Amino acid sequence: MISAEQAPAFRALFDFYNRRYLLPRAFRSVGLYGTLDAGIEQERPILYIANHSSWWDGLLLYHLWRRSNEHNHYVMMDEAQLSEYRFFRKLGAYSVDKSAAGASRASLRYTERLLDEGARVWLFPQGDIRHLESRPLELQRGTAHLLRRVPHTAVVPVTFYYTSGLHSKPEVSLMIGEAMTEDWASSDGAAMTRMLGSRLTQQLDLHRSYAIAAVNDRSKAKLPDRELLRTGLSVNEKYDRLRKKRRPAH
Repeated sequence: MISAEQAPAFRALFDFYNRRYLLPRAFRSVGLYGTLDAGIEQERPILYIANHSSWWDGLLLYHLWRRSNEHNHYVMMDEAQLSEYRFFRKLGAYSVDKSAAGASRASLRYTERLLDEGARVWLFPQGDIRHLESRPLELQRGTAHLLRRVPHTAVVPVTFYYTSGLHSKPEVSLMIGEAMTEDWASSDGAAMTRMLGSRLTQQLDLHRSYAIAAVNDRSKAKLPDRELLRTGLSVNEKYDRLRKKRRPAH
């Protein structure tokens, strides 16, 4: 497997490129519902589980990390992808090989070690990118295995929702759910996987309802608690502003 690498200077440089070029070209805004790590003891390891529906998920995670706290965050990434884009390991990515049964054991052991050290670790437990509206969210068994091995871990569900309609560029928001601290050691693995999948599905459905309301009736919608990025005017907004300037006064 490919391990993550600590590279503070590279991370700072990439953060500048990500927030000033990559994300603004793709999105009108990035919003956040909730607060990262709210109410969780500093010494407790945290495992974030997130839905995975877009190539952009990883870059949005990195933007969130840089805007939120000083902890080192890590994310598990497909080994074939990380081998091709190795610079991601400098941002906190490490690999998992899903090509054969048992090939992921080294990655699971590496994740256990990170959690034992009190790290913040992110997983996309669906295993691969799935359409945003796929339901229910079906999770792989690796998450339950990790929790049984590191039972004092807090689990935080995170959802991404991408939406368009009001502007020429789409908007995206992230929702941080309430942390779960169960007796993971004594839990049945299959039941745990179903429970986590159900919890993530329910949160994504709630998140979707917020996004729909923001387009249909923004005055009554629950808008994000915080704006992580505002990229300026979209094409239609620039056009509307120019048209108003050219409109003759009466």
